[in-house]
Amino acid sequence: MLIPTSEIRNWKDLQNRVAALFRDMGYEASSPLTVELVRGKKEVDVHVVDPRTSVPHVIIIECKHWKSRVPQETVHAMQTVMEGCGANTGIIVSSKGFQKGAPEAAAKSNIQLMTWEALQKAYGHEWFLRQREKLAPLEKALLQTDGLYLDQWEPPKTIFNWMQFHRMGTAKALYDLLAEGRQITFEIMGGPKSYDEPGPFYVPAPEGHPDAVMDRFGRPALELRHVRAWFEWITTSAQSLIGMTEDLRRSTSEAFDALPDAEQDAAFETAFAEMRTEMPVRLLEEHLEPEEYRRVLGLLEHRKRAE
Repeated sequence: MLIPTSEIRNWKDLQNRVAALFRDMGYEASSPLTVELVRGKKEVDVHVVDPRTSVPHVIIIECKHWKSRVPQETVHAMQTVMEGCGANTGIIVSSKGFQKGAPEAAAKSNIQLMTWEALQKAYGHEWFLRQREKLAPLEKALLQTDGLYLDQWEPPKTIFNWMQFHRMGTAKALYDLLAEGRQITFEIMGGPKSYDEPGPFYVPAPEGHPDAVMDRFGRPALELRHVRAWFEWITTSAQSLIGMTEDLRRSTSEAFDALPDAEQDAAFETAFAEMRTEMPVRLLEEHLEPEEYRRVLGLLEHRKRAE
């Protein structure tokens, strides 16, 4: 997730990136914001509030993308603003570091002096946990959808859920989406383990993708430079797939509901017949060797896909 200072274009870019870092972690960040002081007003570069605390916690941040190091006078000015607006914490982010007297001026205060890299590292673990937290409901949705159609231990449920797709000719499209969903789920489970895990990361790409490279297994893949890029890809991919699956389910259901009653009844009867065929095979589990039982189930699964 680390973005080097060399990629910062100007002071405004630094200010925006600092605000975005805190928003990524669930904070409310305004950039810039004019705050009320005991006497007058003052515009601060970034104003951050943690909405998860019972008692408001306010952080004000000054971003200095200067060609020289920040002097101690800037620290004294920050102390005045903090006292005037009631902020809990102050942070001065400098691209070039700080002059000799600045750390001493901040030593006995609630002001922290950081470079852009140091700020990212200080909040790196929190940022990483927050991104994983955002992924959790997407992973849950993918697993639930997978269970609706591919749970081999509940054949009546899966057969019934596949019924409309088989009747309307959209079963192949659904199966392709479910296969992609499993791929994304595996990526979530095996993704980065820390904010500073070095990249690049390689994730599966469809044949013919313009940005694809070959991974170490000779398969097409996207090369993601760092952890931040991986989270952006996995989040976008999961959200897109969930949306496409829901759109397919809705359009298939609407098309099925538009069929004459006799055709709907025939589809239900076909599904019930399949259930009657499948259930005896399940009863064989305790009488067959595991390998033989899996072979029989595989034959059934192959037949379903062929249909």
